[in-house]
Amino acid sequence: MTKPAETPVFKFYTMDEYYEDIKKCKNFPEDFYYEIFVIAKATSNKKNRTECANIIKKQAPEALQIAFKSRKRITQKGKRVARMISILEYGLLSKDLDLLKLHNLIGGGTKLWFLHSSTDFLNRLLEHPHILRRFNGVKSLEIHLKGEGNTYDSILNEISKLTSLEEIDLEGDYEQLPEDFGNLLNLKKLKLVAPYLKRFPSTMSQLTSLKKIRIEGDYWIGKIIPNMNLTDFNWLTKLNKLKVFKLRYVGVQDLSQVVFPASLKRIELFYLNELTTLPKDVSHLKQLKKFQILSKSIDNLPSGFEDLPKLELFELNAPKIDSISSTLFFGDASRCFEERPRPELITKITYSETNISPMTEISLRESIEIDSPKLLHFVLDNALFFPNLKTITVDCEAPEIPHKTSLATFKNLTTLNYKLEHKLDWLFEGIEQCTKLKNIELYRFQEWHTKDIKLAVRIFPSVFSKIEQLDNLTIKNASALVVDTDHLPKQITNLTISEIKGIKAGTEQFDVFNVEVKATPILNLQEFYALISAAKFNLGHRNNDVNNVLNFETFRHPEKIESFDFTSDVSQLDSLLKNFINLKELTITFKKANPEHNNVLTTYKHNNLKVLRIDDYNGTTEALERLLAQIPNLEFLGIFEAKGFDAFPAVTLPQLKKLRMQSVAFKTIDNLNVETIEAVKLIHCDNISDKSIEVISRWNSLKHLWLEGLDENGGIYPESISELNLETLFISAHNREEKIPTWIAHLKNLRVLGINNFKQVLLPVELASLTQLEVLSISGCEFSEKVSEDFRNLNLKKLVYWTSKFNGSNMKSELYEPLENKLVSQRNFDDIDSEVPFRV
Repeated sequence: MTKPAETPVFKFYTMDEYYEDIKKCKNFPEDFYYEIFVIAKATSNKKNRTECANIIKKQAPEALQIAFKSRKRITQKGKRVARMISILEYGLLSKDLDLLKLHNLIGGGTKLWFLHSSTDFLNRLLEHPHILRRFNGVKSLEIHLKGEGNTYDSILNEISKLTSLEEIDLEGDYEQLPEDFGNLLNLKKLKLVAPYLKRFPSTMSQLTSLKKIRIEGDYWIGKIIPNMNLTDFNWLTKLNKLKVFKLRYVGVQDLSQVVFPASLKRIELFYLNELTTLPKDVSHLKQLKKFQILSKSIDNLPSGFEDLPKLELFELNAPKIDSISSTLFFGDASRCFEERPRPELITKITYSETNISPMTEISLRESIEIDSPKLLHFVLDNALFFPNLKTITVDCEAPEIPHKTSLATFKNLTTLNYKLEHKLDWLFEGIEQCTKLKNIELYRFQEWHTKDIKLAVRIFPSVFSKIEQLDNLTIKNASALVVDTDHLPKQITNLTISEIKGIKAGTEQFDVFNVEVKATPILNLQEFYALISAAKFNLGHRNNDVNNVLNFETFRHPEKIESFDFTSDVSQLDSLLKNFINLKELTITFKKANPEHNNVLTTYKHNNLKVLRIDDYNGTTEALERLLAQIPNLEFLGIFEAKGFDAFPAVTLPQLKKLRMQSVAFKTIDNLNVETIEAVKLIHCDNISDKSIEVISRWNSLKHLWLEGLDENGGIYPESISELNLETLFISAHNREEKIPTWIAHLKNLRVLGINNFKQVLLPVELASLTQLEVLSISGCEFSEKVSEDFRNLNLKKLVYWTSKFNGSNMKSELYEPLENKLVSQRNFDDIDSEVPFRV
């Protein structure tokens, strides 16, 4: 038995293809009169328009025939409001016409929305506001008419006739809502922004299906002026399905008589600066997960918060609250309810001078942020109640009187974050007793590029030198601070120092695995290298071997070094390679000011080096060949900003897996011999020849190929690329190349495809056969013809579309819609697709 074909889904911008499909359906045209009506009124295809018009005139139901007498068309090019005006006119002609169905067919779906751009439609609707009732069946209504006063009140009064509504979003200068607003018995979500509303309708308590309410008394632009009229919220009590209640910018003073529904999961009370009284007790809110309040006037909290079993967030910004329980303040999660632990409670108390009631129970907290001297004293006073603290952040000034207790009392401490402050060093006395401490971050400011001028911190606390070992130490953002290495722990796995005044090498040796320095000079670099033992160095541009006088024979434990940035005189390179026998990664930055030094490049054979990066080379092919020939086991080679040579050296690199070159002036790569190459990325290598691209296309092991901004005078990309087993391909058009290569369709393992700056106006249908493709990028391509329906067979996960000229202004959504399916196009590649395959 033949399976019946599925009824096609009408799409407004592809209605002509839809029309061809429905003509094949068994019950055509009887089942499709409304669709045929829209096609007749909207299509630019004369043949289809004539056929559909004849069907409507001769055999459609009377309601459609009457409406069809209107000369008003439905535009495919204009704004939605123009189509709505057409529907309105049809409805005025034909009282039995299904306006909601027409609204769905023009792309409106189950939502009506009237914004400032809709006033042309609304002005016509004002003459016949009852027409709005004929859209009953919509689920969602949005009306945003700020600044229009009471102009559209007669339309607003019709809202309650749309009894199908489940969501309403109203924003405007309305002074009143329909008194029968409570007839919307299906309403689940209400958002109301109404600065001038005088009162709520008396029927609000009838909205018992409501699950979410958000009420705002101002537009949240400029100076906030709360709506002082909205003070009666007793109607909330009867909304027994309500889960979310958000209230902002209203002048309510007293909520003590409101019984919040027990179903509530979230309460937000923001900018209620007249509010003085909340309900006395909230212990019945057993489902409540989040409570947030911001009010300058409230001075008492309800009782019962401590007994709520599901409370996860308690946020308080209320300076008149004098005291709060320690359970709420610290988010104590130690109590259980019905043998089930309460979720961890996150507490945010904005006003740091709030008093805390004495602690009576052991806290299970594992982290704490201390932002005031008062809170610091409290925590130290009650240190025995915090035996589980693992992470402590101290971001406050020093108390006037030092405490007798230091952080050494917290024996489970693993992570310390500390803002460097004067007169607070006592806090770290005995810190070496915290034997579980692994991570420390010290900063003067959280932001980069902040100058420490007034009472600047200049000396690093010496107490940290007593710590035997750390996994991670970060010192950052202290513009006046100089770190003496004698003040550091003697063993650190990862040391990061950034944006401080300087690092001074002391006299004592210390061990690090990985050291990274950013925007900070080392004041005595040679001495620093003599004291530190490290495997990986990244000291930043501020430490580019001052005066080129480094002696690589005086490095401490040079045999441990695995990664290094070399910026010395290239005549010293052989000394580096000779002493760093286990070096795996090397970056060489040549001196732009002394290009002649590049040609005296000296080398030493190094079989362990796997990764080489070369920056700013300006020498001959022969000098570069001397270097590469001595490093036979390279797996990654990156060359950036290089000139002075035309041909890539004639070398064999049998282990090379990845080659990356950017802004390199060579013309030919023909002499490079590789056997296992997997990834090649060439960017802005302006002089590379077509012959070299042909050579690359013969490297059979290639899986990832990225060719961007190459010789503008080149020919076309060779079809031999299609014989590779590529997973990634990115190509940008040469100056004379207009057509996207159709041979791309032969790459059946391709996962990522990028095509850039081709002038072809139609995306080749051959590419639709790449059903395995997951990522497609099209930029700079001025398409003007619709993408083939065959592209619906693609299974894309990402469409990188929003770049260059190809940004939607020259290719309308209906043209590329077959590419999108259910995707949201994105502006740029994700790193995993464009960078990861070409990295070490």
